Amino acid sequence: MRSALVLCVLAACFHDPAPAPAPAAGPPARAQRVNPAVYDPLGFLPVDSEAVVAIDVNRLRASTLWKTLEPAVSAKAGDALGRVRAQCGVDLLQSVKQIAMGFRGLGDEPGPSGVFVVRGLDRKPVWACLGHLVGADPQVTIANDVVLVKGGPGQNPAAFTFAGASTLVAVISPTASSEELARVIKGGAPLRGSPAFLEVFGRIETQRTAWFALNGNGKVFDKIAALGIRPTAFSGSVDLANGFTAAARLRLDSEDSARNLAGLGQAQLGQVKALVDEIELLSDDADLVFRVVMTQEQLESIAKMVGMFATAMGP
Repeated sequence: MRSALVLCVLAACFHDPAPAPAPAAGPPARAQRVNPAVYDPLGFLPVDSEAVVAIDVNRLRASTLWKTLEPAVSAKAGDALGRVRAQCGVDLLQSVKQIAMGFRGLGDEPGPSGVFVVRGLDRKPVWACLGHLVGADPQVTIANDVVLVKGGPGQNPAAFTFAGASTLVAVISPTASSEELARVIKGGAPLRGSPAFLEVFGRIETQRTAWFALNGNGKVFDKIAALGIRPTAFSGSVDLANGFTAAARLRLDSEDSARNLAGLGQAQLGQVKALVDEIELLSDDADLVFRVVMTQEQLESIAKMVGMFATAMGP
C-alpha cells in the first residue's frame, strides 16, 4: 500500500494534473476557543482559598521603589533569571505583567497548597527552551506540555503549563499532577462562585499595585483570636505609583466591635502622624478601616529606620 502511494505521488509530479473540481463551499474555519479565565483576574484561583494576592508587576516596575526591590528579587532568584535570559532570550523581570495566587493551609506542613498564575510570558520562546533549562535535573520532568516538579524537604510538589499564549498556571499541592492541573484549568474561575468572597472583593481597590484578601478562618488569625478578636476577613490594597498608599479593611463580628477597636487604635496614631502624610483609622459598619499615605521621601526615611533596626537586632 505504501509503494502504491509513492507511485501515485510520483505520477502526479510527472504528468499534467487534471483540472481540479471547484471546491465545495464549507463552513468558515472556527478560531480556537480561548479559555476566558486567562483574562479574569480571579481566573483559576481555588474557591476555598484562604489567601488571595495579586500584583500588577507593570505598576511595580514603574515605581521608584522598584530600584530598591529589583536587586533583592534578582539575588533571591539566584542564577535562574540569568539562565532564562541567556537560553530563552526572555527577561522574566521585564516580561511578567501580572501575578495572582490563591492558597489555603497557611501555616501547615509541608507548606500551603494552591494555584499560582503568571500573565505576560510569551509561551513560544519559554516552552521552546524549557528542556534546556531543565536539563538533567531529576526533580523536574516534562510530559504532554506539563512540567512536574518534585517537592523538596518542607515543600509541596508542583505542576505547571500554559493555559493560553501568555498565561502560565501552576498547581502547588501534595497531590500536584497533570490531572489536577487539567481540572484547575478546566474549572475556569471558581472563586467567582463564592458570594462571600465577591462581597469582600467588591470593596478592594484592585487597580492598585497589589491587593489581597484573607479568609478569617485561616490559621494566620489564630493569635489574634487569642485576644478575643476573630476577624471574618482581612482585605486591602497597596499602591506605589507615587510614594506609598495603603488601605485595608478588617471585617469583625459586629459594628460595636469595629467601633470600639477603632476608638482604641485612634489614640495610638498621634506618634505616627509626624512620619506620614495622611493616616486614619475608623469604623464602617462591621469593618475596621485603615488608610495611610506617604510621600516618596517619607517612605525612604521609614525604610532606612527599619533597616537600621534590623541591623541592630542582628541575625
